[in-house]
Amino acid sequence: MNDLTYLQIRGSLDENMVYRPRPGHESSRPGRRNEGDPAFQLVLLDCGGRVLLSVAPQVISSGCGNAGDPLRYRVRGLLPLHPDGAAYELRRGEIRLYGDAIPPSPPTISAPRCHKSANGFTLHWQPCEQPESINGSAAADDNPYGTTARRITYSIVAAMESGRRITIARGLTAPDHTVDVSLMPVAGKATLYLIASDGVRSSEVEAASINIPLRAPTVHILAPTPEASLPFGQPVSVLGCCLDMGGQPCSPGPTVWSLDGERFAAGTLVTAFESLPPGSHRLTLAYQGEGYQVGHADRVEASITLKIEEPDADYQRWEALMRDTLPPR
Repeated sequence: MNDLTYLQIRGSLDENMVYRPRPGHESSRPGRRNEGDPAFQLVLLDCGGRVLLSVAPQVISSGCGNAGDPLRYRVRGLLPLHPDGAAYELRRGEIRLYGDAIPPSPPTISAPRCHKSANGFTLHWQPCEQPESINGSAAADDNPYGTTARRITYSIVAAMESGRRITIARGLTAPDHTVDVSLMPVAGKATLYLIASDGVRSSEVEAASINIPLRAPTVHILAPTPEASLPFGQPVSVLGCCLDMGGQPCSPGPTVWSLDGERFAAGTLVTAFESLPPGSHRLTLAYQGEGYQVGHADRVEASITLKIEEPDADYQRWEALMRDTLPPR
């Protein structure tokens, strides 16, 4: 049986090379192995400060910011854990940017109690403690980082049947948390895991099995805006949006547009209408689906009220002229 585990190192790095760590995660699954930046090294050390192994972490710019803001980078690394590993460092060349001790064992966590709540589950667990020794040595004089008590934080992760893992809550310090499944962006069966982390190592335990029902999408009319006042006699373009429970666009196939109760377009999120009489009108975009959570209608819709302005004086004069010159029908 393979007992190899990996430390998932996470943090942020400012342009002045100040590193801020985030709680680490330990796993027997390495996950995706991304190409690292050879200018940086994640180094695993033993108790004597000797290098056991070194890997190149990812160092990725966090994107564009304000012109006066300092640059910031996301640091991600996968460090195989050697049995003699006692500390790790982030280096740039010969410069040590950050280092931390590695506890000899991950936090010990017991299975939580699970109670059903209004929209999901409430988990209760016994807080765990992390030993303060490194590799069995309370003094650890030869360890460059010594021994310190560690703050334990907790995360809740849902492992879907598809293999996808979704972090529902992270950085918890209280020994209980309510999971609202109506806010989760996926549907299907899943297993909840409670993860305890000491900042470097972590352990997880199964908490509950859940079934997340499929929820109806949300429908929005983006244009025209509600209560818009539009000129008489001009075509009106309309734009809609339909998002599934994960916030992703839905296929426009089941969509139907109607105006004052009369259907005028279907299967599209972009359309137009014209020749509306002056006054208030009701525009509706509906999405017809099936298989959603009990209590939700298969049809979901959004409606707005818009106003067509009265014709201006020039149009009224032209209309009067046309009545006088055209022969009667």
